[in-house]
Amino acid sequence: MKFFIPIKNESQRVPGKNFRQLGVLPLYKHTLYKLKNYIVFVDTDSDELIDDIRTDSNLKHVVTLKRPEYLCGNEVSVNKLINNFVQGQWRGCNESATVIDSNDVICQIHVTSPFLRVETLEKAYQFFQDTDCDSVVSCNLINSRLWRKEQYGYCPVNHNPLKLEQTQSLPTLYEENSAFYMFKKHVFTTIQNRVGKNPSFYKVDHPENFDIDTEDNWRECLKINETLLLDEKN
Repeated sequence: MKFFIPIKNESQRVPGKNFRQLGVLPLYKHTLYKLKNYIVFVDTDSDELIDDIRTDSNLKHVVTLKRPEYLCGNEVSVNKLINNFVQGQWRGCNESATVIDSNDVICQIHVTSPFLRVETLEKAYQFFQDTDCDSVVSCNLINSRLWRKEQYGYCPVNHNPLKLEQTQSLPTLYEENSAFYMFKKHVFTTIQNRVGKNPSFYKVDHPENFDIDTEDNWRECLKINETLLLDEKN
């Protein structure tokens, strides 16, 4: 399994979040440090980040890929970045470290989920190996009564309002939480999507599924980190 991690220099809603201090480390290093036993590819538009990674002796397992100009911006999908990566459209890298075989499993994660554990990723990888799916997506399981709004009003998604069932009896819905996506290179190159045609879903609970997307999320992240550090001391 090899890791692909996109890291932007700037964030729309939480300025500079990838570089903010979480404890004694900038946010992005929490993820890169714990993957020390894996080859990690970081796709970024930040020259500063590339310099920081290449001069950090603890990040020799990380290969930095400078994002081309036409893939910069907030409207560019992660699928386009992955496609650029798997097609080898990057330069200035150690070629021996960046060979991606057709059957290699690629795991795409975000540094904005700092509490995701390596053990969870390894278990998900083993789950991938033991099933006949073509990709694995981290998810939240939902057993609540859900509705959606249409032009004509509200309609139920997963229940019959005329038949009140216990929530545990409702059909389970699988919500992508973006903690990770696992797929093989040849699957992605065939369909140009990190979610294959025959995916499986892997449950990831709080706080591992926590993602920083707003300033409120960032404040909560700091509190979670403090709690986890206290638990470690005790």
